[in-house]
Amino acid sequence: MKKAISVLVLWVMAFAALPQQEFPLNGQWQFRRTNSSDGWLPATVPGAVHTDLHSNGMIGNPYLGCNNMHLAWIDSTDWEYRKIFALPKTFSTTMDVELVFEGIDTYADVYLNGVKVLTADNMFRRWVVPCSKFLRKGQNELRVVFRSAVRMVDSIAGRGSYRLPGGEWAYVRKAAYHFGWDWGPRFVTCGIWKPVYFRVVPKVRVSNLSISTISVSNQKALMAIDFDIDGDTKAPMRLTVTDVHTDKIYLDTAMQFKSHEVGARFYIDNPKLWWPNGMGEQYLNRFRVQFFEDRKLIYDKVHDVGIRTVRLISEPDSSGQSFYFLVNGLPMFAKGANLIPPDFFVHSIADSVWVQKVDFAAQSNFNMLRVWGGGVYAPDAFMEECTRKGILVWHDFMFACSMYPYSSAFLANVKEEAVEQVKRLRKHTSLGLWCGNNEVDEGWHNWGWQKQLSEYTGAADSVWNGYVQLFHHLLPEVVKRYDSTRSYWPSSPMFGWGRAESTTHGDSHYWGVWWGREPFERYAQRIPRFMSEYGFQGAPSEETLRMFNDRNNLPDSAQLLCHQKHPVGYQTINEYMEREGLKPNDLLEWMDYSQLVQAQGYAHAIEAHRLASPYCMGTLYWQLNDCWPVVSWSGIDYAGMWKRVQHYVQNLYKPVIAGAHLEDTLVVVKAVSDSIKPIQASISARVFDINGNELNQLNRNLTLQPNVAVEVGTMPLANELVVRNDIYLKLTVSIDNETRIESVYYFTRSPHKDILGMGMVQRIREIKR
Repeated sequence: MKKAISVLVLWVMAFAALPQQEFPLNGQWQFRRTNSSDGWLPATVPGAVHTDLHSNGMIGNPYLGCNNMHLAWIDSTDWEYRKIFALPKTFSTTMDVELVFEGIDTYADVYLNGVKVLTADNMFRRWVVPCSKFLRKGQNELRVVFRSAVRMVDSIAGRGSYRLPGGEWAYVRKAAYHFGWDWGPRFVTCGIWKPVYFRVVPKVRVSNLSISTISVSNQKALMAIDFDIDGDTKAPMRLTVTDVHTDKIYLDTAMQFKSHEVGARFYIDNPKLWWPNGMGEQYLNRFRVQFFEDRKLIYDKVHDVGIRTVRLISEPDSSGQSFYFLVNGLPMFAKGANLIPPDFFVHSIADSVWVQKVDFAAQSNFNMLRVWGGGVYAPDAFMEECTRKGILVWHDFMFACSMYPYSSAFLANVKEEAVEQVKRLRKHTSLGLWCGNNEVDEGWHNWGWQKQLSEYTGAADSVWNGYVQLFHHLLPEVVKRYDSTRSYWPSSPMFGWGRAESTTHGDSHYWGVWWGREPFERYAQRIPRFMSEYGFQGAPSEETLRMFNDRNNLPDSAQLLCHQKHPVGYQTINEYMEREGLKPNDLLEWMDYSQLVQAQGYAHAIEAHRLASPYCMGTLYWQLNDCWPVVSWSGIDYAGMWKRVQHYVQNLYKPVIAGAHLEDTLVVVKAVSDSIKPIQASISARVFDINGNELNQLNRNLTLQPNVAVEVGTMPLANELVVRNDIYLKLTVSIDNETRIESVYYFTRSPHKDILGMGMVQRIREIKR
């Protein structure tokens, strides 16, 4: 009988669960300057006007040489795209048909056979319009007319009596980094950057389905299933949730729909949990969700879901205000980096490229990535890979480094965006936190923005009230309503790095090193509760440098300057090189030394953060990747080549590490483990000269408790030894008689060349008593 029922269900699935009828409009289009007499040129959708101009030979490669400095005229021009097409025979003009743009960048009027059917004004939203009555049986024309985002900024800003403090990007819902950043070029591009298609509207449609964990114990997990349902039906409805592997039915219920947002709950006995990378297995349950209208199957999909709880704990304590993630009831020390879009032209980023970044993170022993608020919302492929690899995602809403408008129209637009993105991303087990913005609170309080508005009566109060409305009301209310199991953090950081509270309250972006030109030792003195940004620049690989050189030799200084977007980037790198006693003789040596200095900085920071747990419970460096070939803070360059620093990070993010610092002539060795269970470890510290003579040693066996750094021991050295440039300290961590990590420290700022050849080498931190 059971077999007969299974066969019947499979037959119903095969008959009823047909794919939605769609007609894609991607591929070959045409484009030109709007209303010009220019002929139409070939274009590609998804795409952008810059890449289409390059494909037609009208501009050079935007990434090559100094081409990026000469393309501003594109940004101030209006462009139009068109596609001539005929509907397939399977489509009928009597069908209920929608036109769907998954993404339009950014200001566009859409015409179907000469009739305006849509006005778009947000890069981050999907645009759907009914269009049946405008379609023809024969030839059809779809035309998209783009208005310059640069000119739209000027137009919108000009309607007020003052400009908002911060960046011009604030006025338009477009990726902020398109307007230029200190690691990227300025191309304020436009285009249809995601797929576009027609689709037949079904009678009943289920969308935005997610399964999340409400609570969990060893015995039971309470799960929530949420989805949207649209359509007109009075037939009985039924929802089932079944385990794919065991056929166990978790939910089988009749449903009545009073609104199009629907939810239900179910229990799982003895759940097997999903854990972040390094804390346990990334186990995924396979839930088959089926939805029936009367007896007709209208939805059938398998959802891979990890059962886990994640909460941000930020509470007052004896030191200030904590900031850490509690996963399945256990504290997690966050190890990771900030992520920017992997290419400037977002349409060109294949899913495989997003996935590669996650794989690099997992290889580097990450358990977290922060999706930065000046780019774009992460695609599903990225989030799915994060789920598979155990990478929790801190996801900013797309707001960064500026105050924002607060008109009712702007807030309504943002609300639509936020609801859409929250509903899309909430289904991913890897999603761990929603954050309102990047550095906007800090900018308001620390960057002189209030002073800029001082001459306008009441302006500062109005702008701040608008900030509160957006980041303390609108966005957290959207998260609470549509993704209530996730925490929300209004702005990163909580306090700017120039304020004392930045080391005692919440998360911190510490830029005293680099921007403040402070020494790397400052990282050990300015340890926060959670470091969500810090960094130092290093050159990319030689192969990547050649990507933007138009000759067969290394780039000249002009080309290097065009691919350094920080105003004093090279001066800063050179200053730190001098401090380390590094004097390059040519460009290749400069590249190598810059990577060494970058690695020194990150090693100082990561050791300081990890060896301060549980006071500090996270370290996310800026930044994992690049969006074009450039000299930047990244650990992995645009071509996917690992800089020296990424190999250091891979070592320093291992579950157990040891570190050393120098107090006068006393070497102090500490160790820490972020494993969820106590670890038995053997720590060895040995001092050698360059000839291999051992000068001193320290050996300890000890038990390391989770996320509690301990002092392993101390080792005195003669005063004359700590000033020599031919001695070094070798630290070894062994677990179960297996060496897990080795690191080498030199004592002075002028390391012997043979010491530099030993792999992961850093200068020992000097801490004055």
